[in-house]
Amino acid sequence: MRWRSTLRNLAVLLALAGVGFGAWTQRHRFQKADAPEPTASGGSGPVDIQSVKLSDEAVRGLDLRSEEVRLEDYPKVIEVPGVLTDAPGRVRAVTVPAAGIVAKVHVAPGEAVRPGDPLFTIQLASEFVQNTQTELARSAKDLVAAITKRDQTKKLVETGTKPGFELVEEENLVRRLTSQVEGNRRQLRLFGLSPDQVKKAEAGDAVTEIVIAVPTANPPAAPMHVGVRSGPVPDEPILFAFEIESLAVAQGQGVTAGQHLARLADYRELFIEGQAFESEAGLVADATSVGRPVGVDFLEPPAKGKPATETKLVIRSVGKTDPTTRTFPFYAALANEVKPYEREGKTYLAWRYRPGRQVRLRIPTGTIPKVIVLPAEAVVREGPDTFVFRQNGEVYDRKPVVIVAEDRLNVAIAPGNGIESGVSVLRNNAAAVNRALKALQARGFGGTGGKKGHWHADGSFHEEKD
Repeated sequence: MRWRSTLRNLAVLLALAGVGFGAWTQRHRFQKADAPEPTASGGSGPVDIQSVKLSDEAVRGLDLRSEEVRLEDYPKVIEVPGVLTDAPGRVRAVTVPAAGIVAKVHVAPGEAVRPGDPLFTIQLASEFVQNTQTELARSAKDLVAAITKRDQTKKLVETGTKPGFELVEEENLVRRLTSQVEGNRRQLRLFGLSPDQVKKAEAGDAVTEIVIAVPTANPPAAPMHVGVRSGPVPDEPILFAFEIESLAVAQGQGVTAGQHLARLADYRELFIEGQAFESEAGLVADATSVGRPVGVDFLEPPAKGKPATETKLVIRSVGKTDPTTRTFPFYAALANEVKPYEREGKTYLAWRYRPGRQVRLRIPTGTIPKVIVLPAEAVVREGPDTFVFRQNGEVYDRKPVVIVAEDRLNVAIAPGNGIESGVSVLRNNAAAVNRALKALQARGFGGTGGKKGHWHADGSFHEEKD
């Protein structure tokens, strides 16, 4: 009886195991089906769209420019800071040659002046100047009398009525008085008297005022340009050499001999002073010795519709290393640009560059061969990925690229992934086009079909309702 009970229990277990195995193999029949994933046609989520078509108005509004790319060498550079400074010998300090009182100030800071234009009228208060004028008038009068007497003695000596040694004495006196007159004339010129005023003082009419005028200007040295010029052509005339940078005195103020009156600036030529570490001395020396051009980035946005460019200059000289900062200066000459304009009868100068402006100097160190060089605004980044836009008719295709090197103005990318030599690539406003593409991805339709609407110049899509 026991064995029958055992067989019965075993049969029940086998039956239960069979039912469980059948239920497991057919479990999919009893599970609830998952909800279908949203698709692009439903417009319920972003899709992977990599092309965008913009209207003609959007292209014109964004001023999009595309050009065929080519393989070229990308210059490897190191960037060092620099600043614009006055060129040596360009700034002129104006001083008063004799003590006096400022009777009139003829100019104001910022005005443009020609050489010879009046700056200050000084009322003389120097006893030494007055004594020199008196001595000049007396010596000139004595010289006239001595010459007359010498001529008379000469006639008498020729007739034999007087001995020859008297003529020698008269000639010595004439030479001595002539030297005194010439010395007094030169002294008065040093005191600021004009040639006409010296003649007036020599005639016995004392001069009480002098005019301090603009001195002559040095001609600018020929700047060493390479490639893009930043200044006027050499034959372009510049009407005014100096600009009143500052005045140090006021009308009615007493001044002493040699006192500083004003500072005149000549910005036709400036110096760019770069600062490099001593570890970079070899690179600077190489560029200087062979005349390799150095790029100058003025850190200014490019004009609308024009690509960003840099000025190319040649290093003129190198200074000594500062033991404290471990840096050394080097210099390059920069020709300036100027536009004169009038305000209330006065002329002013609008210089493109002025001292104190910060720049970045790009010293070449080598080249990267056979890469595609694009402006920095032709590239757009999303996290670690970088893209450019290839133009295909009216459509802009976004292509991932690999950046080999870059700077503030340009990027060098490796050819590949559809970006090859001869392909037309967007060169500006890639960020705006990428925003339009992201809007398409979020809406779930492409730029060549899908919902009806149009694009605005800012990259936004306006949907038209039926």
